[in-house]
Amino acid sequence: MFFRRSRFFYRLGIELALKYRFALLFGFILGLTGSLALLRAAPLLTRRFLTPTERVGIVGDFSPTSLPLAVQTLISGGLTTLAADGSAAPGLAASWEATASGKIYVFHLRTDARWHNGKMVEASDVNYNIRDVTVAPIDKHTLGISLGQPYSPFPTLVAKPLFKAGLVGFGPYRVDSIRLKGDSVQYLKLLPVDRTVAHVKEFRFFRTQTQAMIAYKRGDVDLLEDVTAPMELVNWRKTTIEQTIHYDRVVGLFFNMNDGRLGERSFRQGLSYAVPDLPEEAAYSPFPKHSWVQTEAVKKYHFDEAQAKKLLKNAAAASASAQLTISTFLPLSAVAEAIAKSWTSLGVPTTTKIINDISEGYQILLTTLTLPPDPDQYLLWHSTQKDTNLTGYANAKIDKLLEDGRRELTIESRKKIYADFSRRLTDDTPVRFLYYPKTFTIKRTH
Repeated sequence: MFFRRSRFFYRLGIELALKYRFALLFGFILGLTGSLALLRAAPLLTRRFLTPTERVGIVGDFSPTSLPLAVQTLISGGLTTLAADGSAAPGLAASWEATASGKIYVFHLRTDARWHNGKMVEASDVNYNIRDVTVAPIDKHTLGISLGQPYSPFPTLVAKPLFKAGLVGFGPYRVDSIRLKGDSVQYLKLLPVDRTVAHVKEFRFFRTQTQAMIAYKRGDVDLLEDVTAPMELVNWRKTTIEQTIHYDRVVGLFFNMNDGRLGERSFRQGLSYAVPDLPEEAAYSPFPKHSWVQTEAVKKYHFDEAQAKKLLKNAAAASASAQLTISTFLPLSAVAEAIAKSWTSLGVPTTTKIINDISEGYQILLTTLTLPPDPDQYLLWHSTQKDTNLTGYANAKIDKLLEDGRRELTIESRKKIYADFSRRLTDDTPVRFLYYPKTFTIKRTH
């Protein structure tokens, strides 16, 4: 009985297979093709839908061409990169040399760099638009750049990332999508070029820190960077807060040298000694802490009541009628109040004023200054730079040192020039450097 049934089902199977042989063959081919396609598409689907996403909130108003440098460098790179000490290091250019006394630079490009569209990066793609600078390819991987005059910091200038239209770069991430409101970027999504990289990155941009905090609480972002006041989220659930000290920024008191009461050096020095001790890491120099020209040969101001009283007593400007005003921005208001209280207690009546923009004018400005990676500070302190010289400082010797420093090519000569510059600047005291500021990164833990 068992064998009869087996023969029956066997014959039935043969008949059905013969009858529907074309349908079965088509189904087999379709299934095989689908399986192969799925195998090939799996990495893309994994990247698109299963790769973890890092959702970052950034405070600030940015256009597609003015994205934060930290975001730009994810998408692309420059001819050079910046080392920790601010010096230029290889980037797209594997090497370079200066000729004709610093007026001509020749950059030798890597041969393995490709744009996100798959095309090789060539010398003709370099599109820096810098005044009085001529960019001319020598061959596919060699670039000649001519300057109107010698400028030794130039290699740090071309660390700025290069882009083709549409934010196409050659960095580790490519732009997947971007949303704008007018000219302002609202949202940016980056996908890793290397499939072994773990995270997709999404950036959301907010005009104010308050808006960013609300987005974090709603769960729209999991990471906030460069936050100045994190107290609101200190006890927020599943949240860690990390502190970062920015050694490429400095908080300082900038004295308006066009104000008659502040033109006397001994008065400025007396005020500098009268600044109370602050809880942050003190800064004494115009250069980033880890700069290759950083030197100890500067005048260091600490709170010294006796020295402050002595200098202020002998200064003609330090009279009861010489009331001063410290202008600052809201995040630094507590620091301004502490300094004003100290100065007032030492006989110089001082008030504070909150401003929204430095164009409002100021007598003494308390602000945070971002320091350039190269020690060239011509824009900040040369007497001809009316728009960027915050104090209106004018000193012939300082002008000469700044002019020489940006023309000199050798490292050792530049070190000597800028050591002299920083010593003279801190002694003359158009600014009282205070401390390196800190910000906070707020991160959601899962």
